[in-house]
Amino acid sequence: MRRQARLFIDQFEPVGVEELNFRRRPGRCFWSALFVGLVIRIYFVVFTQGTYDVSIWQSHAAGVSELGLMGYYRANAEMNHPPFIALCMSWLWRFAQTTGIEFRVLLRAPFALLDIGTAFLILMILRRNRHRFLIAACYWLYPLTMIYSAYHGNTDMALPLFILLAVYFLSQDKIIRAGVLLGMSFWIKLPALATVPAFLFAVRGWRRRMQFLLAIALTGGAAYLIPLLYDPGVIYTNVFAYRGQLVQTTGGDPVWGMRIFLMDISQLSTPGQRWLYKPVLFYLQHNTAICLVLILLFSLMRRSERTFEGLALTVAGIYTILYGFSNYWSFQYFAWSIPFWFFTPMMFSLPAAILAAAYIYGLYGLACGNCWLLGEWDFVGHPHWPDYLILFRNLAILFFFFSGMVFLVKGIVAESARGYRRIRKK
Repeated sequence: MRRQARLFIDQFEPVGVEELNFRRRPGRCFWSALFVGLVIRIYFVVFTQGTYDVSIWQSHAAGVSELGLMGYYRANAEMNHPPFIALCMSWLWRFAQTTGIEFRVLLRAPFALLDIGTAFLILMILRRNRHRFLIAACYWLYPLTMIYSAYHGNTDMALPLFILLAVYFLSQDKIIRAGVLLGMSFWIKLPALATVPAFLFAVRGWRRRMQFLLAIALTGGAAYLIPLLYDPGVIYTNVFAYRGQLVQTTGGDPVWGMRIFLMDISQLSTPGQRWLYKPVLFYLQHNTAICLVLILLFSLMRRSERTFEGLALTVAGIYTILYGFSNYWSFQYFAWSIPFWFFTPMMFSLPAAILAAAYIYGLYGLACGNCWLLGEWDFVGHPHWPDYLILFRNLAILFFFFSGMVFLVKGIVAESARGYRRIRKK
């Protein structure tokens, strides 16, 4: 029996079969919310320009179309997207040239449609909760899901759908389906790799774990096989070795990461500087490795969580640790975990949703010069941000850092308790 009043969805009490059948149809409010969210997404897709990622993708798509896939990988070291999605974008670019439809519209429309799938998947998973339509509507109308799927102009919003499906099938003990879906996500982008240890530990038995890994490898590798045969070095360097960017404003201000708070150690006393210098330098130099180790440990400590809610909470924790400890971050990375916030404690989900939306929407509004996100996205033209945006940024960073710490500490406490019980049984 699940503990009540623990997760966001637990705030909405479940119902019996009779009441479920009685309430199985959504009301007018749900369809109104669906309509409003759809209209806003259409507005973003058709009337807005999107971020710099739109023009970057247009350049990539044109380059792949003109030079060929491998030729463009060799010509542009910044082409870090997987081969499958790169080819898809080149086909979209050709279609745009043929039809006259702007590439920015064709780029974002599919991901806005995929977001409908994510919303209805949440609805299906929560089918025994009488407030499932309210929860799905909250996801559908959440500002960041609308911005990431229909405005931003990148592929990140496709990942939650694949990961959510993988979590669902794994919780149903359908490990091959889960592995196939997780492997398919690698055709689009690689951040789902961070969840593989958690899924692997959750599978019972080494034979089944090997089957799960084989399903991931065969499915995910299918889209990389031919490019790897042509030039494994360039695929490894451009795609697999890519670890993100240290994004900062033209004024030199970082947009994310605890390094923001570690840059002023020069203002401390000499003994304080001497004491902190080496740990800070180690953290900055080995940031990616530190994040991976923490994620691996957290996944190991959560290995007994095999229900959908338990696995979803594990995924949310993994990305929270990544957001909190990594300095290699970009604006759309919140997209990977938003659906999983609904399966976290309310004390996490609400502040996470509010702070993330305040920071990202505030930044995008500043870059566009208006709250409607119309016009060019001028990130370069704002070397120094206003105080309110710096406050939102700092609060969001600190929140995800300390939330990541809480996830880790709770995992350690739970693991210690399990170890203590095993010792007592002996």
